Amino acid sequence: MFCEFADDPFPWLNYGENILTQVVGFRMTGVEATGDVIEIPPDAVEVYLIRKNLSFGTFNLTVGPSSEPYAVDESATKTTGAFSFVVDSTAGRDVLIHIMTDVSVLFTVSVYAGREITPNSFMTSYLVPHKIPPIANESDLFDPECAVKEARVVCLPAALVQVIAQRTDSSECTIAVVLQAPRFVLKPNNKLVRISVFSSECLDMFGIQSDWREDTCAVGEKTTWQRVHCICKNPRRAKRQLDIIKQANLRLHTHYLTAKVIVVPNPVDLRVETVKNVAPNLVTLFTVLLILLLYLILAFWALHRDETDQYLRNHVIVLLDNDPYDNVCYLVTVFTGSRCGSGTRANVFIQLHGTEGSSDVHCLSHPQFRTLYRGSICTFLLATKKDLGDIHSLRVWHNNEGRSPEWYLSRIKVENLFSRHIWLFMCREWLSIDTSLDRTFLVTPPDKPLKKMDFFLIDLSYKLGRSHLWFSVFPAVISTPFNRFQRLSCCLAMLLSMLLCNIMFFNLEKENEGETEERRFIELMVIGLESAFITLPVQLVITCLFMYSQRRPQVTLGEVTPRKHPLKPPASQHWEERLGNWHAYEIDKASSQKPVSKRHGVKPKGSVNVTSKRQPPAKQAESQGSPIKSKVSRTESKVSRTQSRVSGKQHQVSHTQGRNINTNNPNIEDNTDVSVEKQPSHPGLASLKEKTRIVLPRWCICIAWVLVFLICSISSFFIILYGLSYSYEKSIAWLFASFCAFILSVFLVQMSKIILISACRTSKAKYGKNLSWIGDYRFTEIKLHNTWKDPEEMRRSQASVMELRNSRMYQPLTQDEITIFQRKKRIKRRAFLFLIYILTHFIFLALLLSLVAVLRPTDSFYYNQFTRDQFSVDLAGVTRLEDIYQWLNRVLLPLLHNDPNPTFFPDSSSKILGLPLMRQVRAQPGEIMCLPAKKFVEGSLKGEIRCHPEYGIDPEDTKNYSGSWNRVSKRDTDKTTRGFTYRPPEKRWAYSSYGLLHTYGSGGYAFYFFPAEQQFNSTLRLSELQKSHWLDEKTWSVIVELTTFNPDISLLCSISVIFEVSQLGVVNTSLNAHSFLLTHLNRKYPEEIYLYVAIYLFFLAYIADEVNVITDERTAYVKSVYNLLNFALKCIFTLWIILFFRKHFLAIGVVRAYWSNPEDFIPFHAVAQVDHTMRVILGFLVFLTILKTLRYSRVFYDVRLAQRAIQTALPGICHMALVVSVYFFVFMAFGYLVFGQHEWNYSDMIHATQTMFSYCVSAFENTEFFNNRVLGVLFLSSFMLVMICILINLFRAVILSAYEEMKQPVYEEPSEEVEAMTYLCRCLQSAFCCLCFKPRAEDDPRFFINMVYGQPEKNSRRYLGLKTRNINGKKMVYLVV
Repeated sequence: MFCEFADDPFPWLNYGENILTQVVGFRMTGVEATGDVIEIPPDAVEVYLIRKNLSFGTFNLTVGPSSEPYAVDESATKTTGAFSFVVDSTAGRDVLIHIMTDVSVLFTVSVYAGREITPNSFMTSYLVPHKIPPIANESDLFDPECAVKEARVVCLPAALVQVIAQRTDSSECTIAVVLQAPRFVLKPNNKLVRISVFSSECLDMFGIQSDWREDTCAVGEKTTWQRVHCICKNPRRAKRQLDIIKQANLRLHTHYLTAKVIVVPNPVDLRVETVKNVAPNLVTLFTVLLILLLYLILAFWALHRDETDQYLRNHVIVLLDNDPYDNVCYLVTVFTGSRCGSGTRANVFIQLHGTEGSSDVHCLSHPQFRTLYRGSICTFLLATKKDLGDIHSLRVWHNNEGRSPEWYLSRIKVENLFSRHIWLFMCREWLSIDTSLDRTFLVTPPDKPLKKMDFFLIDLSYKLGRSHLWFSVFPAVISTPFNRFQRLSCCLAMLLSMLLCNIMFFNLEKENEGETEERRFIELMVIGLESAFITLPVQLVITCLFMYSQRRPQVTLGEVTPRKHPLKPPASQHWEERLGNWHAYEIDKASSQKPVSKRHGVKPKGSVNVTSKRQPPAKQAESQGSPIKSKVSRTESKVSRTQSRVSGKQHQVSHTQGRNINTNNPNIEDNTDVSVEKQPSHPGLASLKEKTRIVLPRWCICIAWVLVFLICSISSFFIILYGLSYSYEKSIAWLFASFCAFILSVFLVQMSKIILISACRTSKAKYGKNLSWIGDYRFTEIKLHNTWKDPEEMRRSQASVMELRNSRMYQPLTQDEITIFQRKKRIKRRAFLFLIYILTHFIFLALLLSLVAVLRPTDSFYYNQFTRDQFSVDLAGVTRLEDIYQWLNRVLLPLLHNDPNPTFFPDSSSKILGLPLMRQVRAQPGEIMCLPAKKFVEGSLKGEIRCHPEYGIDPEDTKNYSGSWNRVSKRDTDKTTRGFTYRPPEKRWAYSSYGLLHTYGSGGYAFYFFPAEQQFNSTLRLSELQKSHWLDEKTWSVIVELTTFNPDISLLCSISVIFEVSQLGVVNTSLNAHSFLLTHLNRKYPEEIYLYVAIYLFFLAYIADEVNVITDERTAYVKSVYNLLNFALKCIFTLWIILFFRKHFLAIGVVRAYWSNPEDFIPFHAVAQVDHTMRVILGFLVFLTILKTLRYSRVFYDVRLAQRAIQTALPGICHMALVVSVYFFVFMAFGYLVFGQHEWNYSDMIHATQTMFSYCVSAFENTEFFNNRVLGVLFLSSFMLVMICILINLFRAVILSAYEEMKQPVYEEPSEEVEAMTYLCRCLQSAFCCLCFKPRAEDDPRFFINMVYGQPEKNSRRYLGLKTRNINGKKMVYLVV
């Protein structure tokens, strides 16, 4: 009886916690003669006890190159690992070390006393093979014998443990173990080797006793970590027990066995521990310090800009051309678009038109302020003589001056400063020389629907500058109390929290040894994206605390509604005096409403100052400098914000003011300070719902700063703490993931959030009132200092302003001036395009030439020549079918069979890939009757005349035969048969074989050669093939194909030897060899990969550019020769790209087929043919690219003259070419008919054509004419007289006459290339003179003018005077002097 217990059935006995194996029980019984059952105790018992919970007590050992101090006696090619453990020497047990690994290498295990690995502490060593027990070195200190002898299990005997304990003077001794093996890893790895250190002891129990016994069983030699081998031997005790049983007639007992396994506690991986002793990796520390340093630098800049923003928000630009005698003030807020190149450096002029009149023209500029830049919001104070009434339109233009005069005008808001009426203008137009410089815009009602795209772009631009956490740190002016320094601190907290998230992900991540670089890159990107999303709540919390705790409370709508002021100024009062009186009145009114101010909790704010040109004499110099700051009382600040309050809900009451129906935006996020006390209704406007305004207490700013400090401190601490224990590679990977997180946060997370919000807002119908019309400045009641003016000074100022307005500067550009500007812009644009095109052209040409160098045509030539020399031996002597066998035996078989180095060519490093193939293409069996046989009568020679089947006309044989052509096989046979099995053409990898007579497919009756076998086998098989009459009268061709690979030059060579049977019965031979590169077998170089990527990018750019040109020019595209040349070049380039991918995917399939089945014919010829076509296409591509260089050489006069002369002489060239072709054909046909039967040069039409071309270039060879010398002499003399002396000279005369006639017209015609080159040369000359501090010459050098413009005809006056000519398709009149 034998039983197994999965769980311990006796948990109450001793050693319960150490019993880690199964418990087994057995009993042996017998029957006496009397029939009694008795127990028979065995003399010896061997039991294998299976371990439970194998993962407990094992650890991964880090192994790597032996660069540690314990590798002093080994070379650098070793893989080393080390660990230590503590063991109790008083137990007297053997210590077992089980090395668990799948690596089949020989380990050397060295044992050291103590934790230090030094030569003095060395004790012993073991050789640990893969499949046999370890071999211990002999030692005089202890007995190396041990009970356990199992592969990969090192047994440290108890005697060794006692010796180590004596050295350390402690019962608990430390043992260090070092493993060394031949190198099988390139860097430290902890996934390949696992270690288990333990001791085992077998336990025995007879019957159910009080406890387990240790003295009856011993551990066997097959013990491992997975199982315990127990051997129990006790014959005396067994006999005594048998006698007792017989005498006492006791009941039968069961014998129980188990084992206790003691795991050595806390083994230490020394390789991991040595990291603590090495200098820590400082990548994370330097990263954090660099971020903090950059933050400090930007913090000083942000504090300075915050002060500047506070100053700029309180100032408005007063136009310098305001008439001092004007009475009414208007605030004009101009919103420049955020598109690329939207800003302008030109002088912009504006004129308002109202129902009561029009304003004067004003220039929107100031010498002390930068205005109208990209994305700017600029507010100007404009004065008029009287109230213009209800403004219905405005006119805007600029003078197209400056470096970038183009201007994209988004919107304009006009406000009457005294009546607080507002008019809105949606412009959304470019003011440029290409569109229009002068535009008039009509007023836009606030309830007019907007285009969704316009609203989306405006709202997106607004939010990018204010809601994007990273971008909002760097705008020109920040209009909200959430200043730059606070935003920068939020960015720091978010960045450090992202770094902390990344480093936490890296701690959780498990390394995978077999992971590819692409997969690792994607994982790092995913970690960065996850970190960017996880840290988003951190940003939201901190920004909300900063933003909502600094918001201003709402005020009532009645305080900011448009109204008529009770103060009526006298007619003689100018606008500055009126503005001063108005300001004083508002101060008095604000003083009387002080309780209201307290009720709303408005905090004091300084009034707004202005920069004005006109001051009293004592203040004039000050007015030309920076604007003057002033402060007013606490009650004055209540009034100084009325401008921003107008932006609240003013449109709701604007209809009560008469004609004005335009108001400001009611939908402002951060600047709305207006609360609604009563909601007036109007049938034309829908009532707006009041939005709940969130305002947090001011002390929430302190909470925000505390959060910023805590997040930055905690994040920095843990980043440095974790990062110091990282390896350099892991730190770099973490840094890359952090960089990805930063980039994704800036350009993906933040942008996606803003785009999504703007898109959601755009989904509903939007109106002009839904846009933000608040500028970056806060002003309203504008206070001017020293408003008293000297009458004489005012008159002088008015005179200067009137003189300025009457000047040409204030007038729109005329059509002639616009034409001049357009021409200058065209020249500038042509110069830029010319420079870009010529640079890209030569870069592309350099890439093509680099590609030619990568293909190595020189190496391919020598490799092909070597191959031809090997296979062309005696090939010309093959004229009959029987000669093919002789060539195969004498030439081919010695090449294929190389006994010292099979599958390699003799005396060469060229290896044969796959099996060489010989296939026959033949006609179907059966007699073919010739046409002459039908002419004979019965009984004559009719039955004796037969014709050879003709390839391409007669059907091809595709049946399978068995041993000869007379027996048809009904089943397919394998490739080891004797060549009578038809191999169908390749479908997946189709290719063709090109002979002298025909082109053959890839099918045929296959016969394979086996280079790995002896040459005698192939010779025997060929002889059997010859005996079977494999070649007969039905044979069309025999094709031998194989592919070789030379690893020294990384080239493959596809070889085809073709034997064709002509209709005359003669065998024609041809040899084709093509060498090519295959990156799937070669070593991949990064330079080649970058080259192919660059070419592919150029291809995409070329296609996009050509599509753009075709779209712009449409039908005019086909009228240009250069466009057609470009189109042909792009088509050939596209074809090459297609063939490149075709070759790539073909190579993948063929190489995989070769690796999966190298003992088969692999059709590398399909890849070779695609490569050959690619090389031909590449040749045409390089030819056209070099030819395109003539397009950019048109800057030279002589090149333009040559091209124009050819164009002019083209009709004459065509006529002369026709005459020359006729005479050429006459001589070619005469030579073919007269000399074709006797002279090889005229044996066919192709040879006759080649001979005639050689005569045209005076290459007279093989002119003996042995058959008829007289006719030969007459033939040559007439050819020389007609073709060379007359026709070719006439051909040249036509071109030369056109060349002389075109000199003056080409000089007179303008050239776009010349204008572009002249502009570029002048720019380069200016830059060079600027660098060398030299003045620029006024005129261009004479040699430069002669080179690009040429010289006029001076000897003839017929070129002078008024001329009319078609130039570039346009009729132009010009004067030549």
